[in-house]
Amino acid sequence: MKKTRNNREASLLPKLQPFFPQEGMPPLTVVEDCDRHPRAWIKGDRSICSVAEQEVARGPITGHYTVVMEDMSEPLFVLWQAQNGAVLDRSARSTAIAFDLSEACAGQLWTSEITVQVTDAITYDTVVSGTFIQMLVTSDRLLERVA
Repeated sequence: MKKTRNNREASLLPKLQPFFPQEGMPPLTVVEDCDRHPRAWIKGDRSICSVAEQEVARGPITGHYTVVMEDMSEPLFVLWQAQNGAVLDRSARSTAIAFDLSEACAGQLWTSEITVQVTDAITYDTVVSGTFIQMLVTSDRLLERVA
């Protein structure tokens, strides 16, 4: 009896219709093949370099960096970020970054990460590239012996 009542109640409910028309719709949507492969990478002062304690004491150590893009359409939006560094122009293709090594001492290998995000304003393709910057803080006496 309960089963019969549930069937009767179900037949009184309106039939649900799909919210989009199914007639005329292709059974499969094909995405066009795209030969674009957007890339971006950072060029600049990336190698391990030595910085004397005396230079560190004078203030931040500045490096210069440029983003190189491939297969991206203009206009482009650029955003730089630096760990433990002050980016002088966050939205330029080339910028200087001032690294504060005031806490570093002689013999310390100081490492920082910099990243750049480039977005194509038309397709909104976004590429993020990053690299590590390493500086070895040396004592002034070590530099005198080498010279």
